[in-house]
Amino acid sequence: MRHAVSALALCAVALSPMAAMAQSATSAAQPRAAPAELQRQAQQRPNVLIWMVDDVGFAQVSCFGGLVATPNIDRVARMGLRYDNYHTAPICSASRASFLTGRMPHSVHIGGHATAARPFPGYDAMIPAADGTIAANLHQAGYATFALGKWDHVPPSEVSPAGPFNHWPLGQGFDHFYGFLTADTDNWNPTLVRDGTPVPKPAQPNYHLSADLADQAIAMIEARGARDPARPFFMYWATGAAHSPHHAPKDWIERYRGKFDMGWDKAREQILKAQIAQGLVPRDAKLAPRPEGMPAWDSLSADQKRLYAHQMEVFAAALSYADAQFGRILDRLEARGELDNTLIIITSDNGASAEGGPDGLYNEAEVTNRILPGVADNMPFYDAWGGPRTYPHYSYGWAVAGDTPFRYYKQTTHEGGTRVPLVIAWRKGIAAHGQLRNQFVHVSDLTPTILDAVGVPPATTINDVPQAPMEGQSVKASFAASGDPRGGRAQYVEMYGNKGLWWQGWSIVTSHRLRTWDWRVSPTFNEPWELYDVTRDPGQTRNLAGQFPARVADMGRMFDAQAQRFHVYPIFNLSDTMNASVANARADFERHGGKWRYSGPVSNIPPNLAPPITSRGFTLTARLDLPQAGVTGPIFVQGGQLGGIGLYLDAGRPVFILNTLKGEAKSVAAREALGPGTRQIQLEVLRGAAGADGASDYRVTIRADKQVLAEGSLHFALAPYFGIPDTFDVGFDEGSPVLAGFPSGAALPARLSDIQFDFTPR
Repeated sequence: MRHAVSALALCAVALSPMAAMAQSATSAAQPRAAPAELQRQAQQRPNVLIWMVDDVGFAQVSCFGGLVATPNIDRVARMGLRYDNYHTAPICSASRASFLTGRMPHSVHIGGHATAARPFPGYDAMIPAADGTIAANLHQAGYATFALGKWDHVPPSEVSPAGPFNHWPLGQGFDHFYGFLTADTDNWNPTLVRDGTPVPKPAQPNYHLSADLADQAIAMIEARGARDPARPFFMYWATGAAHSPHHAPKDWIERYRGKFDMGWDKAREQILKAQIAQGLVPRDAKLAPRPEGMPAWDSLSADQKRLYAHQMEVFAAALSYADAQFGRILDRLEARGELDNTLIIITSDNGASAEGGPDGLYNEAEVTNRILPGVADNMPFYDAWGGPRTYPHYSYGWAVAGDTPFRYYKQTTHEGGTRVPLVIAWRKGIAAHGQLRNQFVHVSDLTPTILDAVGVPPATTINDVPQAPMEGQSVKASFAASGDPRGGRAQYVEMYGNKGLWWQGWSIVTSHRLRTWDWRVSPTFNEPWELYDVTRDPGQTRNLAGQFPARVADMGRMFDAQAQRFHVYPIFNLSDTMNASVANARADFERHGGKWRYSGPVSNIPPNLAPPITSRGFTLTARLDLPQAGVTGPIFVQGGQLGGIGLYLDAGRPVFILNTLKGEAKSVAAREALGPGTRQIQLEVLRGAAGADGASDYRVTIRADKQVLAEGSLHFALAPYFGIPDTFDVGFDEGSPVLAGFPSGAALPARLSDIQFDFTPR
């Protein structure tokens, strides 16, 4: 069942059924103090506000020397502390799971990305119930708990509205959730869930997801007062910004016009100079060398410079716009008199992303092609870049600049993939303002630090499940004084064959997979350890492995011990998950007997659980009850305007649509509209083998009550992958619409039942 719930309805006191179950389950394990005592204790504690930015490198926010204006992040930094030696996992699912649980990524079964789950303890994406989240811990201590935005550490088999929901936010200790269950989503037409139910985006002009998430956050903060105005909250605000797609309002893009014409080489020099002046890196710090194959800016053609500079303008606008929305939340807390007693943490899940490859991508979904779009492919989208007709990612040169002075970027275990901004402020609880902290901090340390700071001991039991010890360590002592960058524990990191370990200001790393936009890598994992003194040489410019073989050997043994302890083995390549996906698809086909049946409309079905309409011919049958003539709406769709397939009624006329990743559409449509009444609709799609051009011949027939309404042939190269937020819907079209101009998330205004997709030979 689907319910569209407005922001105002969120303020109602009644909980959704899922929220009620989650609250009941957690309350059963609350400390055995009287309710009045629990309420008194809670009212003395601070709010906790987390902004988890996405794919933002160490050098991309202005208070870390970056060239993107982030005045509200700067505002929080002036209120508190900046940490220049904070490290995270090099990909979103792993770092977010580690942050929320206070444990190591592989230890909580998310050593890579959840969508690439494999049946090993460190990688199956099944966070154990014994590893309860910070939200569950704080909920038992009387906090209201809210999650907004990105939630992408869910097992692929559990992402659909069929659940199970124990790894969704409400099953992880949150009272409410509003956001998306994928690594990214279309900021103009997002695929949204409220609590456990798919919902359309709010119908408002000039919609953008970052602003919507701020609206929802403010509504949740205000709504909690219905029970107890002094009740503290824990809010996990996880914007899609600045992950691709880099989407921003036009007027914000214009603010950066010409700001990056100097190119990435001079940008790196400017950023490093600012970082040295601010004390973020040593005075003699050197820039990491450009990655192999990355061109010098001065060697580029005029078109390359123009395109790449504009890509960075759009990225900067997206991040600045999100910063402005975060500022609205801060302003509201200040107006309520709550800002001083709010512990605020701002950080990124990993380093800047190079997944756009050498030339950037007008559509992120192109990353799976063997040959990526070049400048000539991207230039036709120049004027539309960042708007609804693109799903863009910048060139990897800007990721290198965004990680200044570090080496490489997201998905690597060098500093560029793992060392990111961290800002912590709490006016009432942290006396130091505007200071730097230099000690090593790991993402798993944040939850123990928050619990320590607010005076909530880790729960021994959550939902009647005894809890495993947290593996991170509190760094609350850093609130009062900086520590030794050569202190702290040894800490491993691993990402699809890239390995590393930090200890005493040194790092060992391997260079296994550095072209992160390319899945084709060596099957072996025997690359030699590199050794760097990252305290003196944060750019990792001098490999000292040959000078200090004993240190390399010692640290290598430490890595192996931690890898054994935290379930890092077996190590595998990201490409290995492709074969696993193919095998899973075959098994799913056999389980369904080649037929998928739906009794009525459904939405938000991920591709791995959808019928294989993008790869096989099929026959669709459905019962359609039309209340009137001239109806427009989807019978079924998968994907959207930038890569999609679907059957619509368009002003009553059945029309079959195929969209390319560039947004080019071909269709077969009936000439006449269906009148009101009950119809048995049939769509037959016969797909031929792909030719040398990659396209297949599609023979399409549309019938109503066995009468042929339309026939046609299409020669079309349908992409096998439509992008991360791609969903399959029956009776809805969530996210970007397949039919141009159709309202995102709207339902077919007719009754649809007895739907079957048949892939068996005829």
